[in-house]
Amino acid sequence: MANFCPRCGGATGPNDAFCGACGTPLTGGEYGYNESANPYDAGAPVAENGYWVAEGGATVGPSFWGSFAHCMKNYCNFRGRATRTEYWGWIVVNALIGGALQIVAAAATLGAGANVYSAEATTEVVKGLWNLAVMLPAFAVMGRRLHDVGWSAKQILGPIALGIVGLTLLIIGIGPENLDSGDDVASTGTMFVGLASIVPAAIWQLVLGIASGFVRGTDGPNRFGGKRLNPADVGR
Repeated sequence: MANFCPRCGGATGPNDAFCGACGTPLTGGEYGYNESANPYDAGAPVAENGYWVAEGGATVGPSFWGSFAHCMKNYCNFRGRATRTEYWGWIVVNALIGGALQIVAAAATLGAGANVYSAEATTEVVKGLWNLAVMLPAFAVMGRRLHDVGWSAKQILGPIALGIVGLTLLIIGIGPENLDSGDDVASTGTMFVGLASIVPAAIWQLVLGIASGFVRGTDGPNRFGGKRLNPADVGR
């Protein structure tokens, strides 16, 4: 069991009278956590009047730049809630890392004497591998963000399933043998049903994306847990 300063969040000993980092007296103000040396990572309760106290089950989420690491630690965790800061922090840092990896891959390929087309192919491979590596944490943080709004994370499966069905029907309608030849479609009706499935799937996914990125979380606890706060929202 580790204790943390109610003012700066620094780790303190169980018998310390003052915080070694900021000098704050520890007369009943420390709050104990397991599993982490960082109150934010441990899900620190809301800070009220300078003390870490539980209030309505609310917890503090990671900072914007700490969101990527936090989401990777919660690689396939769909439980609980996530703030908009956590969601956008994940998206921005994920995009920056993915872009940097593609640039490095292209530079290394060109540096080895390959042509531009080979460099482009290499970047596409790196992009695909990176997207595959972060697919589960991306779905997980989106699911936790939907929980914050009060929606079930299971809704993520809806547009995916509908899109797969639509794409399958579209391919069947066109006819696999006609995809490369450019011949007439095999079944206009099947193709139409496929398209009719893909469109609502795209709209559904757009709605989930808007809810995840822009809708404010519910005030207070909901059926998925206590309110999740940004570190900047916590008075320390």
